[in-house]
Amino acid sequence: MPKFSKNSEARLQTCHPDLQAVCRELIKQYDFTVLEGHRGEKEQNAAYNAGNSHVRYPNSAHNKNPSLAVDIAPYPIDWGNLARFREMIYRFDAVAAVLRGRGLVQSRFEYGAFWPNFKDYPHIEIKEK
Repeated sequence: MPKFSKNSEARLQTCHPDLQAVCRELIKQYDFTVLEGHRGEKEQNAAYNAGNSHVRYPNSAHNKNPSLAVDIAPYPIDWGNLARFREMIYRFDAVAAVLRGRGLVQSRFEYGAFWPNFKDYPHIEIKEK
């Protein structure tokens, strides 16, 4: 059974409890890594300047405390295999639905892979109500 590395676990701990719950359940059936949870001002602006984010600090869900976003990637990472990212997203969404049905998470999620103008395949965030 896959499990998180120490780095992935530390990053996940900076995230909202609902993101943590879904990720902790998903890792039991699908191997992935946590790339990023909370992002401070320096990291957010660097991500923006590198073209990896479409917003500057403090306008990202990553900038909240706890983070309302997590970036995850199928392990081992192959940035060119977008089908694996889509599979991971569908699995995340299915796990989230089961946990929501059991009353273990309240949030609904938005996926950067489905944004029309900025594709961010690793990005998952809690939807605003």
